[in-house]
Amino acid sequence: MASSGSAAALPNRRARAPMVVIGSVVALAALIAPGYRLGTDPRVEQGDVILVALAPGALLVLSWLVRLLQWWGAARAPARRVMVTAHLAQSPQPASAGRVTAAADAVSAAGGIDTSPKGYAVWLTVSGRNGGVLRQRVVWEPWLRELTRPRQATVRHGSGVSVVDVAGYGRLWPASFTLRRRPYGVRLIPFRKARRLPKANSLSHGRLAYLFLVLVLPCLAGAVTQGMWALLGWWVAYVVASMVAVGAWFGIIPPGVLPGAARRGRAPTTS
Repeated sequence: MASSGSAAALPNRRARAPMVVIGSVVALAALIAPGYRLGTDPRVEQGDVILVALAPGALLVLSWLVRLLQWWGAARAPARRVMVTAHLAQSPQPASAGRVTAAADAVSAAGGIDTSPKGYAVWLTVSGRNGGVLRQRVVWEPWLRELTRPRQATVRHGSGVSVVDVAGYGRLWPASFTLRRRPYGVRLIPFRKARRLPKANSLSHGRLAYLFLVLVLPCLAGAVTQGMWALLGWWVAYVVASMVAVGAWFGIIPPGVLPGAARRGRAPTTS
């Protein structure tokens, strides 16, 4: 995906996003055909469930193929120098949300459910010399946690998305269209402030494991009782590939890597 003109500008770290995305998309595409065979096999009691599950998987593969073409086009666009700031996208405070959302939060809080704002994705604000500001959600890279202050970068914009090369770090690939307005439904908190929030990242290993179990359950019992281990293996692989592809599509932050929960009390790095 990287263009030859940008290779010299990126001597530091190789982007993981293309490997993660292409790997999950190829896995999903490879699993669709055997999944269809399992779904139409009269011996498989969960055939209807499998066929229904194949539809979003096929849509996800198609959507990612379009997005990869956008990546290819943007990576070959002319570069211009900008400043970028990393932000955590959080659900808004109940007071700033609509009445229905605020009421739902109040009911949830009364029932003991934590309704504090949660973060789930990284957005960059891209500031050019002309004073304009663009906003781009990006696929997670491990070094993103280090961007606690504005950084120099170059941006390549094309096909509705922006590829950002951060000086001294590496390339960030887009996980949304580039916006000239603020994204709806979230508030953007600079990383410097987000790292001080005790629950800045809502995704934890426990929640991720719970989601995995919920998605596996529809085929787990039937596969075990019927002794169809091939079905169970296919379903687990399909769920894992889907979760990875969806996480990259929405720029989801992996559990426990942003707010320094293990280092509370330590000042965030600024270098």
